[in-house]
Amino acid sequence: MYPNQKEDAKLWKDFLEGNQSALSKIYLANVNDLYAFGCKFSVDRSLIKDCIQDLFVTLLQTHTKLSPTDNVKAYLFTSLKRKIVREIIRSSKFEQVMERGDYRFEIGFEKLDTQAFENDIYSKKTLAVRSAVESLTSRQKEALYLRFYFGLSHKEIAEVLHMEEQSSRSLISRAVKKIRNVIKSDKKRISNFLYLLFVHSS
Repeated sequence: MYPNQKEDAKLWKDFLEGNQSALSKIYLANVNDLYAFGCKFSVDRSLIKDCIQDLFVTLLQTHTKLSPTDNVKAYLFTSLKRKIVREIIRSSKFEQVMERGDYRFEIGFEKLDTQAFENDIYSKKTLAVRSAVESLTSRQKEALYLRFYFGLSHKEIAEVLHMEEQSSRSLISRAVKKIRNVIKSDKKRISNFLYLLFVHSS
């Protein structure tokens, strides 16, 4: 459960009942996270902003057809991802790109100042984790980002990735195992490494 999940769920309920200002509050509470998430799929910042705006316009236009949800952030991430990927592949032959997972998801480690991480053993291990993460598939990177940066549950991650919850758990488990093989640390420390990396890359 992410920090504002209960509040978002209440606002979503209010929105479905006709309170449009509730959607504005959902937007303000989630727009930064949506932008950060969207930028992992494309370097075109204008595209990301347009897709976010289009997402909320669509919500306003279709609010009478929407369903209740307790996982508003997961719903928004899923919807935004769908819009971005569709824009990216609109002229492509890969119509099933989302189902196969053949899409770009880059953490943005190129923004990091490598020298800032070379001062001690802990920082050097962080760089080792970075290298391990870069070797993962886009789908694994996305799952780790949702889990360790946004704090989404396995159920919520499964919703965003269009898979079963157990598949989400297995995907993350395999990715973490690969990282553990690199730095030989426990899961809690790896979580700290990942969060540190994702914060600096966002």
